[in-house]
Amino acid sequence: MDVRVSPGGIFISLPKPPRPMPCAEWLSQALHVPQAHVRHLLRHGAVRVRGSTPGHLEIWDRPTQVWIDEDLRPVDLAPASLPPVRVLYNDPSLLVVDKPENLLVHTDGSEAPTLDACVQRLLNEEGAGRAYHVHRLDRGTTGCVLYAKHGLMLRAMDAELAAGRVRRTYLAIACGTRIRPGVVSAPIGRDRHVSGRYRVSRTGKAARTHVEVLDEADQGGARWTLVRLRLETGRRHQIRVHLSAMGAPVVGDTLYGGTPHPALAPGQIALHAARLQFCHPYAGEDVEVRAPLPPAWEKLAADVGLSLDCLKRE
Repeated sequence: MDVRVSPGGIFISLPKPPRPMPCAEWLSQALHVPQAHVRHLLRHGAVRVRGSTPGHLEIWDRPTQVWIDEDLRPVDLAPASLPPVRVLYNDPSLLVVDKPENLLVHTDGSEAPTLDACVQRLLNEEGAGRAYHVHRLDRGTTGCVLYAKHGLMLRAMDAELAAGRVRRTYLAIACGTRIRPGVVSAPIGRDRHVSGRYRVSRTGKAARTHVEVLDEADQGGARWTLVRLRLETGRRHQIRVHLSAMGAPVVGDTLYGGTPHPALAPGQIALHAARLQFCHPYAGEDVEVRAPLPPAWEKLAADVGLSLDCLKRE
């Protein structure tokens, strides 16, 4: 399916439907968005075929070229200094970037720079698109963040994420007790005693994290562990809470009892979104994106006796 994004909207060349069907049903199925949203667009005249808006019950039985209105013009950005970000994947509808440490994904109401603004700057340079983050990373975490460039793709990827079809794999260096590999299934809720902190709680929301131990070392009277983790759910601070509850918080994560280390920049934690995997809603192809380890990890691992060789061989 050919999709082209321009400042005024999205041009889509739809293939022939598998059977004759109402246009709202076929648009919903082909674009992976709810029919209710398609009907909303049709009611407001935002969908056009050969210059006119079809009725939602109009039967389509052949390839169709569709225009969908959306304001995707470049956005004026505040003149704040924005750090450069590395693009890991880019197509007409999706973008994956490598988030650096100590950068908010979205604004917290302050004047601090954000990853959203950095991505919007990239889209401004492309000439069209909106920086819609599909998921977030904490300020001190590094690695893959997925962005949709328009509202249709945002809705499609939101649905994929909610259904568990976006696989997010992280790496962490933790310090504390020995970590047991397997699946951590422990609900997470707010910590009523510390603002902004979460904890394992019987009354919290269900949270599942898959844990794989890659290397361990005893150094300086402490046990250090290189861990690979995969999220099955996406609760706030999920990995940080689960590792802390196991007695081995992420290095640098002082909010959850983590040990600071001079190899890390102030505010950085040793948690990295290393890999992102999903099926592209429009292309129907599997996409796998990897973010290289931050440079600080080499020194951190060497200082605590861990080997990163298993990651370099992948």
